[in-house]
Amino acid sequence: MGLLDRFRRADADDASPYADASRDSAEEHNASGLEMMRRGLIHEALEEFRRGLRSNPDSAEIYYNMGVAHDYLSETKRAAECYERAVRLAPDFVEAYCGLGAAYSRLGKGLEAIKTCLQAIRLDPTYLDAHNGLALAYFHWGSYPEAAKACGKALAIDPGYAQAHYTLGLIHVDLGERDKALARYNIIKESDPPLAEHLLRQIPR
Repeated sequence: MGLLDRFRRADADDASPYADASRDSAEEHNASGLEMMRRGLIHEALEEFRRGLRSNPDSAEIYYNMGVAHDYLSETKRAAECYERAVRLAPDFVEAYCGLGAAYSRLGKGLEAIKTCLQAIRLDPTYLDAHNGLALAYFHWGSYPEAAKACGKALAIDPGYAQAHYTLGLIHVDLGERDKALARYNIIKESDPPLAEHLLRQIPR
């Protein structure tokens, strides 16, 4: 959590003897929402998260989880709004920045996506999803050299990181480099078969 958020929590603790109980209730609803998501009950999960926010409206974690739930439902604009709220409440929330960057990419906000992913990398230079998120942001913006460079940085951290190989495969497909795309498919087909098959479907026969 961000420093300001921690102070806000401390002030709330001092101000009300019921603060701990409210936070416990919020955490319980958050945990219940996560369990609903694991069971595929996304709408029910969202309702649990909303109940949690009624107990603790400053929970960046709950807003982040709501963003993930809206992403599952392909409600990208709502997902972005939740991620935006999460990073305002917790300016060091790397996962929320990654979610927000991906949402911005899908909304066609290329520059905002790139800036958001770069912020995630500044917060944690070793966070693989941030590098791949940046690669996808550049990819959707049509900047293939920068996208490949971002993938390279992720693979320098973890050479087996399937998502970066997949993104490189997409770049090769767009550039008409079929053999190189197939090479990426062969790299990830053992470690992540569903992702490999998804890439294979993008490669021209």
